Amino acid sequence: MDLLCIYQLAFFHLFRLSLAAADKNWERHGSGETKEMPSKAEITSLSGFFGELEKAKLDNGRAILYRGHSQTSYVLKPSLFRTQAQRKDEKNIFRELISVQPSAFAEDRNVFEQLVRMQHFSLPTRLLDLTYNPLVALFFACETHHDKDGALVTLSTPNTKVRYFDSDTVSCLANLSFLKGNERDELRRKQTKVALKTCQAGKRLLQFIRAEKSYFLPEIEPSDLNSVQMVRPKQTNPRIIAQQGAFLLFGLVSELKKANAYQIRVSEMTIPASAKPKILRDLDRVNINRAALFPEVESAAKYIMSKLVPVEGGGEQEAAKTPKTRKKA
Repeated sequence: MDLLCIYQLAFFHLFRLSLAAADKNWERHGSGETKEMPSKAEITSLSGFFGELEKAKLDNGRAILYRGHSQTSYVLKPSLFRTQAQRKDEKNIFRELISVQPSAFAEDRNVFEQLVRMQHFSLPTRLLDLTYNPLVALFFACETHHDKDGALVTLSTPNTKVRYFDSDTVSCLANLSFLKGNERDELRRKQTKVALKTCQAGKRLLQFIRAEKSYFLPEIEPSDLNSVQMVRPKQTNPRIIAQQGAFLLFGLVSELKKANAYQIRVSEMTIPASAKPKILRDLDRVNINRAALFPEVESAAKYIMSKLVPVEGGGEQEAAKTPKTRKKA
């Protein structure tokens, strides 16, 4: 293993220790909700950041994921839910891309995988990108808006609550994409399994789920539909592999708040705008940059061009303007 890999693994291990710091900021309530205590740290440099992490302890019973926000005003809300027009048009957005680019989705086995591919193409979906690598999240928190403070968001949940791409719960939430807005509103009003499976919207949802899982029983939990789930996708997409990606999948909920009933703990560390350029340079030294995180040729080319510097002594065109003359004998 080379020094670069060791360096990155050390960073990753240290950052995972932030769980205990997050744990200290929470109190459990009998309803299952959590409440953040008034405490917040700042990331002003990598060295200072690791110093904070060394004070914490790791809880191996919880999965820890991260997300970078380039502005502290950003919230945990998928792109689909950021405007009312997109939210109402979800069904049409979903089907339109598949209809015009069917070959791009030929290998997808379920609706969740189709949503992941749409996220890759920057279409608004009910997914929110996360990463298992804190350095990746730190990069995205610093990459843009250099005049604004950013935030590194840490999310943790019990290991048993992390869903896989082929989970039945994931199928229920992902297939909400096929319903109309008024049908999803109808589901929000249903509080029991019986009410769900007997209403028209519930029957349509079941029809879509059974299209990918013929064995699925009509036993949809209302609490599942009204939840946010951490999902581990297939590691088949080069970008997901490079970014060590995962997702939050939103059901009938449009935003994940710090105080929530989904057993997801959320904490933030602020990154001052003035610290972003230096942190980006330090991340680049350990190969956390746009070329590494976006392995497509176009992204690599842009990264290479951004690193070019003028060559001393002039370029080819300057030489062409002053051709050499042959000395007289």
